[in-house]
Amino acid sequence: MSSYGPARSNRRAARSRQIAHPRRVVTQQAQPQQAQEHDHDALDPIKREARAQWGHDPAGGLAAGDEPLGTRESFARVEAYRYAEQPWMHETFGYERWAGRDVLEVGIGLGTDHLQFARSGARMSGVDLTPRCVEMTRRRLEQEGLTSDLSIMDAERLEFPDNSFDAVYSFGVLHHTSSPELAFREIRRVLRPGGTFLGGLYSKHSWFYLRIWAERILRLEFLRESLTDRLSRIEYSTSDAKPHVRLFTALELRATLQGAGFDVVRIQKRHVGLGRRSESLPGWIGSFGGWYLIHEAR
Repeated sequence: MSSYGPARSNRRAARSRQIAHPRRVVTQQAQPQQAQEHDHDALDPIKREARAQWGHDPAGGLAAGDEPLGTRESFARVEAYRYAEQPWMHETFGYERWAGRDVLEVGIGLGTDHLQFARSGARMSGVDLTPRCVEMTRRRLEQEGLTSDLSIMDAERLEFPDNSFDAVYSFGVLHHTSSPELAFREIRRVLRPGGTFLGGLYSKHSWFYLRIWAERILRLEFLRESLTDRLSRIEYSTSDAKPHVRLFTALELRATLQGAGFDVVRIQKRHVGLGRRSESLPGWIGSFGGWYLIHEAR
């Protein structure tokens, strides 16, 4: 996931909750610790690392600073930081255009983008591989009096009927899964005819990746660390987790989307990714070498 932080939470759901869904009724209940550990062991190594990483350090939590994650103030700090670092997101994704529509977010994290859709009046559903992220997002929505059908779920095995959603959104997530190809096919399956898949993935042809290679050479990092391990350190971590990171070229992303049955509407690069000041550089710099490949497909 786009990495902007760690967090802590002690809350556990004490009871089951029946939530009416336009397509189904789901029972949401915090898993007992033993069940969570069993489920964790059943995951493939890439997914185990992902759950360990973002269960320990939810993406964005670093921005909360010394405020305990889960409070209104902590969420406000996370949101303010995200859109200061990436001020182009509202214009690029147009959250408000999905008012009154059924939208699924794959990889909800701390619910920052999820909240933008919900505030705009979309009927929201969200999934995440990490139980802690589901709980944090539920808490955040409750604080604002908003609702969403939230579930712990694998992006490669979405537990929704065919043709369930008008849009699926997934930003900074699917480059961490075992098979983005399989996740894309699942997303295509749950979209209604004419539905839209919006998201963003890490770009190989980017200023940020160029900086990584420059550091590997100039600091002789390549002698001490594999590229795979170096890429895992892109994500802020206070644990020993090493999340998988896959980079895409625009051509690779287009081919992957088309292979899943999508027609590509647009692929563009955004976010220079070299610090907040870099976002004030002329727009063509981010368009040429941006860290995120933004896509819209149907």
